[in-house]
Amino acid sequence: MSFSFDKEQRLRHRETISDLSAKGSPLFKFPIKAYCLPGGAPVSRYAVAVPKKNFKRAIKRNLLKRRIREAIRLNQAECLDGFAGDYLFVYIAKDVCEYAAIEAAVREILTKSRPQ
Repeated sequence: MSFSFDKEQRLRHRETISDLSAKGSPLFKFPIKAYCLPGGAPVSRYAVAVPKKNFKRAIKRNLLKRRIREAIRLNQAECLDGFAGDYLFVYIAKDVCEYAAIEAAVREILTKSRPQ
């Protein structure tokens, strides 16, 4: 079991991310809203967004992005179990939440997105 978050697991292209937000199925667990689109690549790929509208300071935005990426990295192997898809995680809360709340939300979203 690998706990790495490799370069090929990052969604980087604007067109791919906009398609994901338009065509992907939305999943919600406070404080995160996620969009999931099955397939697309042999491994799951992720993008994380924290709106500048809610957090003006880059320090807080970067802190939240690090927390979300860490929760994804630690829980992707356990929750996805071989399922590959594209994910866009958007932080929607107005204040900074603790890591435990973020990890619980990410774990539930990843578990819900996997086909049964």
